[in-house]
Amino acid sequence: MNINYFLTLSTRKIFLLLVLTPIIMQLALVNIVQAVSDERLYYFLFFIFWLLCFPYFYWLNAAVRFLYNNKKNNNFKIDFINFKISLLVNLITVFNFIFFVAYIFSFIDSGESPNINIIGFMGFIQFIGVVSFAYNGYFISKLLATLDLEKKVYFSDISGNFILFSFPLASVWIIQGKIRKMLGDV
Repeated sequence: MNINYFLTLSTRKIFLLLVLTPIIMQLALVNIVQAVSDERLYYFLFFIFWLLCFPYFYWLNAAVRFLYNNKKNNNFKIDFINFKISLLVNLITVFNFIFFVAYIFSFIDSGESPNINIIGFMGFIQFIGVVSFAYNGYFISKLLATLDLEKKVYFSDISGNFILFSFPLASVWIIQGKIRKMLGDV
């Protein structure tokens, strides 16, 4: 069985690679952004902020694919392609948010006011991202409950994990623990 490298790591190593390392790098980049006066370099640094989110989304895709492929029953009726599309929408939403922040910060020193139409469009994309984020939490919660209970699940069965998946640190902890438990069985 071909298993992704990230899935074999302990939860602490996943935290270090997917959460703490990008945060430390972002703190260093914030200091660089404050010193930059060239607008192209300024936006390039915010693009790097976005790239630091890729390992988390890659791990989440690999982890959910592993869980989805190893489910033992057919009571799970949601298609995996919907999850992948929703994950892509979340990645685009993070990109939108980071450039929204960069766009707003670019007006702080100039004294000009930002374009309301651009802000409205970015706000709409953020709303779509919130819906997509909720769908991802629902999909993963339902998948984990289906794996645990091995029966058709209802919202009352998944509500606890659904709320916990609003916090990415909790989702990493729960999903990676479940995968490590399954790998011990495999």
